Amino acid sequence: MEEEGDVGRYIQMLSRQIKRRMDKAVSEYEITGKQGTILLYIYDESQKKDVYAKDIEVAFNMRRASVAGILQLMEKNGLIKREENLDDGRLKKLKLTTRAEEAREKLKNEIFKVEQYLTEGISKNEIETFFTIMKKMSHNLCLREKEDEL
Repeated sequence: MEEEGDVGRYIQMLSRQIKRRMDKAVSEYEITGKQGTILLYIYDESQKKDVYAKDIEVAFNMRRASVAGILQLMEKNGLIKREENLDDGRLKKLKLTTRAEEAREKLKNEIFKVEQYLTEGISKNEIETFFTIMKKMSHNLCLREKEDEL
């Protein structure tokens, strides 16, 4: 049986495996897997509403500075454009470029494959249990972060 202290290590190992796979899949577009997931998020959400940096912070539980750095690099590499919001000039709407649209389909296919590989041989009930546990772990960490801030 695994030790309790191994939970974080196994999560990190799995995260690195997924990151390597995604980075390799989109390397021809000179983007990282994280940029790719953000790219897909911008695409999906922009079908429903305007997307801003704050939306990415919330959706990916990332700090403002991290999101700003990723978006700056994505803009520099020609993947996104920032457009002024006509109602509030301080807000910059995120739009995908043609280059990002080209990468999008490959990203979607790779994510689908990775999801299939990850869940192969795992029952629907086990997947539901996994999500329940992951949500509880995330909640536990969020509570501790808030306590640490006090």
